[in-house]
Amino acid sequence: MSGGADTDGKRWSSRLMFLIAAIGFAVGLGNLWRFPYLAGQNGGGAFVLLYIVAVFIIGLPLVIAEVAVGRAGGANPARAWRKVAEIQGASPWWSVIGYLGIVASFLVVSFYCVIGGWTLAFACNAVSMLASGGGPLDFGGLLADPLALTGWQAAFLLANLAIIRLGLEKGVERAMAVMMPLLLVTLLGLLAFALFQPGFARAATFLFSFDPALVTWDSVMKAVGHAFFSVGVGAAVLVTYGGYLGPEEKIGRLAAIIVVAQTIVALLAGLIIFPFVFTAGLDPSEGPTLLFVTMQAAFAALPGGAWLAAVFFILVAMAALTSSIALFEMLAAIGEARGIARGRLLGGAGAALWAIGLGTVFSFNLAADWHPLQRVPLFAGANFFGVLDIVTSAIAMPLGGLLAAIFAGWIVPRESWAALIGWPQQSKALGAWLLVLRVPVPLILIVTLARGLMG
Repeated sequence: MSGGADTDGKRWSSRLMFLIAAIGFAVGLGNLWRFPYLAGQNGGGAFVLLYIVAVFIIGLPLVIAEVAVGRAGGANPARAWRKVAEIQGASPWWSVIGYLGIVASFLVVSFYCVIGGWTLAFACNAVSMLASGGGPLDFGGLLADPLALTGWQAAFLLANLAIIRLGLEKGVERAMAVMMPLLLVTLLGLLAFALFQPGFARAATFLFSFDPALVTWDSVMKAVGHAFFSVGVGAAVLVTYGGYLGPEEKIGRLAAIIVVAQTIVALLAGLIIFPFVFTAGLDPSEGPTLLFVTMQAAFAALPGGAWLAAVFFILVAMAALTSSIALFEMLAAIGEARGIARGRLLGGAGAALWAIGLGTVFSFNLAADWHPLQRVPLFAGANFFGVLDIVTSAIAMPLGGLLAAIFAGWIVPRESWAALIGWPQQSKALGAWLLVLRVPVPLILIVTLARGLMG
């Protein structure tokens, strides 16, 4: 089974382009925004170690499975899981894994465009400060302004649609070929500057010294949750990207490169952000505002801080875009598999995503106190954005990951996976991969799912 269906012959132009696109998807705001603030809130090095362990125990095995299913079954996630299941004589109902990923991704991209709009607002404001000498952007003021949020949301959404409409080679590949090298150069440049900050040594100690006393059940679960989220499993995107992968590629090696690369970027983000935070004497445990409030204050306290802020927030906006492009490409692949032209599909999907995204926009201002599912205990205190977050991150994606692990570990036989992945049937790597998928991954995801369902 190789050379997925539902791709109309589409293939990545090279192995490097697949890696660039997949790493770009995995990096995103998860590594530049979420990882640093979670590390800051959960003991620094204690969280980092837990996260790295979780990435390789949970993330890597599932990345391999999703890419392999995509290559075998095609770029449409639901059809890919169903095709692989039917070839193995299993129930076609395993396609529910794909549907869970599709629904989760659709909902995620609806609010991701709002958050991506924040990054555009901060990047444009930072550049404006260089040109006109204005002041830093008030994050609270931005969130309180529904018109401004809607405008930035629309701008980020349209940027994605413009790229995806051009197709895989002319759109996704060309955009990634420009943005990912720029992102890498910018990361390394900011790291070089951070190395000479007085707070760098303290930041390195904070990130890489392990104190067992700081390990709590909550920090363990947050590390597991972020490991799952950061590599992008459960979102169906890696199935789509695998659907464009040629039969000659070694999936295990490619998956390892993706996971290692995104982990390195997360660590680099910490080594860039925390030196500036400590140098400015600010609190590393500020939480979600670390990127948008604390970093602005840190840059403002430094000579040449306006230039640093401009480069930094442009980096963040690019990272947001490299990740969201993948979510839109997955939606486009589903439409093409059903014979729907990209332009037509993206027009309808874009309008729907914009409309749903308004619920997230208003969750920060006009409808902040509206709780649409107040009578359901799990959602009792959640506004519209909170409901979407719970449905996607606490239910749909962990459940999809759990079912994927069970399917890969217990339903598909070893000899089939050997052919799908490209490993010798008796190799130790294949045996270890299956063992992890059969026991540790399902158990961890059951606990994660249970914790999410209990609120």
